[in-house]
Amino acid sequence: MKCTHIISLIFGSVISLVTLASAQVPQMINYQGRVAVGDPAVNFDGTGEFRFALVNANGSTSYWSNDGTSTEGSEPTAAVSLTVTKGLYSVLLGANMTAIMPSVFTNADVRLRVWFDDGSNGSQLLTPDQRIAAVGYAMVASSLQPGVDIIAGTVTATSFIGDGSGLTNIPASAIVPADPPSSPAGMVLIPAGDFAMGRQSGSGYGDELPVHTVTVSAFYLDKYEVSKALWDEVKAYADGSGYTFSNSGSGVGVNHPVNRVNWYDCVKRCNARSEKEGLTPVYYTDDAHATVYRTGDVNVTNAQVNWTANGYRLPTEAEWEKAARGTLVGNTYPWGNSIGGGDANYFGSGDPFDNGTTPVGYYDGGQIPVGANRANGYGLYDMAGNVFEWCWDWYDNSWYDNAGATTQDTSGPNTASGGRVLRGGSWFNFLDRPTLRQSPQQHSSVR
Repeated sequence: MKCTHIISLIFGSVISLVTLASAQVPQMINYQGRVAVGDPAVNFDGTGEFRFALVNANGSTSYWSNDGTSTEGSEPTAAVSLTVTKGLYSVLLGANMTAIMPSVFTNADVRLRVWFDDGSNGSQLLTPDQRIAAVGYAMVASSLQPGVDIIAGTVTATSFIGDGSGLTNIPASAIVPADPPSSPAGMVLIPAGDFAMGRQSGSGYGDELPVHTVTVSAFYLDKYEVSKALWDEVKAYADGSGYTFSNSGSGVGVNHPVNRVNWYDCVKRCNARSEKEGLTPVYYTDDAHATVYRTGDVNVTNAQVNWTANGYRLPTEAEWEKAARGTLVGNTYPWGNSIGGGDANYFGSGDPFDNGTTPVGYYDGGQIPVGANRANGYGLYDMAGNVFEWCWDWYDNSWYDNAGATTQDTSGPNTASGGRVLRGGSWFNFLDRPTLRQSPQQHSSVR
């Protein structure tokens, strides 16, 4: 089981274009980004080789690239060398490279796509693509102290009192975004953006097709599977706060993931954890969100979910897959297209815990302390193997063909069909013959 934590702002940078007084679209874009490398990821320092392209919303059409060679969202041939300091780099797109023609910005949705080569691991696509929005000039006081950042959205012309004397114009691209909120303890921020959902390579099953684009808002996700100890901690609170559970959950040890807990208990635990931490619960037994779901096996509907609450909830299937892919595109597993016993705990993997669960984040028996290896691009562990993970959605083997599957922040079918979705596989499965999604089965484990 893993919970998501809703955030109130969308943390997916919007690149600002400077709109000149003549109303002509600029041919240069001032862009700042951040890159990290390694496992676990560390901010890169040194000279990196970058490639840039401006593409459409689904990345299938190139409007521009740094050397003019990109087609259909493909990687440009030539690279741009940039100095990266503590992970940060800046570039003036369109300067000393292919000019950005004004016609690019007649398109409704333009996104910046970036590839990066650290000199050791080859050129890799950075995700997600960043949307570009044209903005006007901003007004700031001339008395602003040097080095003071202006927080995006806080400075407007109406913020000033007087006749406006002593004011000056600065390009909006110089405005820096506010710092993102710090992640709740034990959770990782999954940024907003588009991704291609479904089986794109390797073996699989028909319910994983067709591949379709889904847009997901930013959310937080537990870094590790829920351990038996953490499950028991919340359950102890819940037992004294009007909650009832079908069973207490199982676990080989306190540091192993809890398993054999049903979907209903997981949903109720999310509500209990929310109330324990003083947050607003997400799940209710009525459309008015007046009665918190605390007892029984209730098939909570999409309308009975307070999607804007700040409490905990199960991830939707789309959120789960975006998080599991860990910034990689088109791969079978969270780290690539091959798997071995040092990557995940699956049947026949040969790790010391074969035929059972491993401690959370442990994988191959040599990873001490917990989480010492094999996180995906977002810093999440055990997104494949060990125990199955519950999602919010009802399971429907033809859902990927449904128009609702391509909507932003899709929450799956609205009516009960084949049980709730399980993702990720478990120690009981042959993950070298991957199965990505299924409805509940007798031997399924969950986190």
